[in-house]
Amino acid sequence: MADKSSPKQVALAKGCTDVGFAYFRFDHRGCGESQGSFEQDTTLENRVMDLVATVGTIRDVLGKRMHIGLFGSSLGGTVCLMAASEIAPFAVVTLAAPVRSRSIQIPENSPGSLTQETLEGKIRFDIAAAMESIDHILVIHGSNDEIVAIENASWIYSHVHDPKALLILENADHRISDKPNQKRFMKRTVQWFSDCCGGRLA
Repeated sequence: MADKSSPKQVALAKGCTDVGFAYFRFDHRGCGESQGSFEQDTTLENRVMDLVATVGTIRDVLGKRMHIGLFGSSLGGTVCLMAASEIAPFAVVTLAAPVRSRSIQIPENSPGSLTQETLEGKIRFDIAAAMESIDHILVIHGSNDEIVAIENASWIYSHVHDPKALLILENADHRISDKPNQKRFMKRTVQWFSDCCGGRLA
């Protein structure tokens, strides 16, 4: 339910631009400033389409060979994993990404319609097969995540390909709300993009 102006996105954008990476934040359909209905348009398929279209627009403007890294948290991480085969990013970072929708505990403050749609299968998915094409990935998860089971992180890490890394943030919740873990997440993410960029694009 977050948008491009979430504190995490804004802070990570600054961390990346500080070391020379451009960072593009956007709202999926039905979120933030984008048109659409959150309840009607929130499906994994729609979000993957949004991400692929966004990257396509960036490459149309800046060049087809523009190197892209992907970051996504929660369902956004799942979106990145699903879109990776088409986008071919130089690096991927996921935070608290679910592989299967059944592992998600819907937050109490979610719209009632979203909860119902989840129960009815509108947001039902299993992206296990997508792991076969993924490498250069950093998988991050909080040990006390109350929304997405931490077992997702271990599963992703064990099924993707090298180079890969796994970072478990001790005592961190789904939103990584404590400052020390926010700093660890931020530092490691920026470092991962830098390392992958230097090793893969040189």
